[in-house]
Amino acid sequence: MTRPRSTRKRSPASPTQQRQVSLWGKDTVVIERMSQEGRGIANRQGKIVFVSGALTGEQVRVQCTAVKRDFDTADMIMLLPDSAPSALRVLPQCRVYAECGGCTLQHWSPVAQQRHKQEALLAMLLPIAPGLILAPPIISCSSGFRHRVRLLVTRNTDKTYSLGFRQRGSHDAVSLQHCVVANAAVNTLLQVLPKILFAAPELQGLREIEIDADSDNQLGLCFYFAAHPGEKILSALRTAVLFDSVIAMRVRLTARRKSRSDALYDDGGEQLRQLQELYEEGELTLRLQPIIEDDSIEIEELQLAYLPGDFTQTHWSVNAALVSLALNWLKPGSDEIALDLFSGIGNFSLPFARRTKTVHAIEGDSDMVLRVEGNAQRNGIENISAKMLNLMTDTVTLPKADIAIVDPPRAGAKSVCATLARSKIKRLVYISCHPATLMRDARVLCGAGFQLTKAAAVDMFPHSGHSEAIVLFER
Repeated sequence: MTRPRSTRKRSPASPTQQRQVSLWGKDTVVIERMSQEGRGIANRQGKIVFVSGALTGEQVRVQCTAVKRDFDTADMIMLLPDSAPSALRVLPQCRVYAECGGCTLQHWSPVAQQRHKQEALLAMLLPIAPGLILAPPIISCSSGFRHRVRLLVTRNTDKTYSLGFRQRGSHDAVSLQHCVVANAAVNTLLQVLPKILFAAPELQGLREIEIDADSDNQLGLCFYFAAHPGEKILSALRTAVLFDSVIAMRVRLTARRKSRSDALYDDGGEQLRQLQELYEEGELTLRLQPIIEDDSIEIEELQLAYLPGDFTQTHWSVNAALVSLALNWLKPGSDEIALDLFSGIGNFSLPFARRTKTVHAIEGDSDMVLRVEGNAQRNGIENISAKMLNLMTDTVTLPKADIAIVDPPRAGAKSVCATLARSKIKRLVYISCHPATLMRDARVLCGAGFQLTKAAAVDMFPHSGHSEAIVLFER
């Protein structure tokens, strides 16, 4: 029997369906300049091509990876034999550099990376701050600096475990037992952890592990499961991992996840997951010693307690310099009230409390609010008022204050800046981890009478295209 033809009208094909774009394969291009995130830029048949792994002046053979409306992307295959390598090209230190999705710029000298990030920041800010001269960048060592790393877990067919970071352009992991940018304590545990997991019961649903080392080289582990492992497994896991210097453990259930192309540089302050806490034990401690320009003023060393899995800046020496610069730029007075927005574990709240009348520490995570209160008590600080408030909503109501520190996630602080623009705030420091949202929020503040008076590049993540900055706004 012949089926009657449907009278239902078909939806018109989407533009993507209508235009089937094919990759153009391999070609040879000349790199003319560098993009903001550190890819080489070439011109191919009148169209921009972003080339990973290539540097200015090099003639390279490339493989197309994507074709977009306004640009294409490609990976460098090789430097042509008759083309001299850039004077800024160096030999990558990491043996899995070609596969790992974390350190994408190890082929570029650290000094050149830092200079490029400065130049990119200045070019971005000059249109809203004509005549601006950047302060010296905040830099430190470019290897052995990470005190925490987040690793993908792979369970092999022989029931052994492999740990690693996400491969470039893939959801799969590249296995490793040593990371060039991780510190010694993290690498020591990274080397033995697969054997520890193999000796534990079968950990079905284990997806990721974070290794965290504190200022005393005490270690913590945060386990991320896709399904509840059960109390028996949790008890056995605790017995397996809590030994010697591993003093803290946390287990979380991941309810939802959006894919990320870069697990190594998960900034933590912008979790794209819904997490359920299953188990917590122990705590770690980071020591913070800000340095004030005025030699007559000294802030005592602060101790910040936290759990593995909490957001902390991964380059702790850079963080100490960042906190110091924020204090020196804002010059808080003993009669002033400060806002610390997106306060985390109290990274800015605690040192600012030592210099001001009151600090309002505001954070959207209830656990972090408790952490700030606990850290204030631990350091004998009584002038911090911690409060939980969703700072990412359309309308934000803030306490009255004289100065502010804004340290948002990559999404920025649009609503917060709109509120600050209407407030009586005199000076504020904005810590940025994403150039686009920095510019959006800066325009809001400058449009309301603030002036961008100081700025500095912050090399929190050497060998990556990830750019951070600290900016001072004054009425």
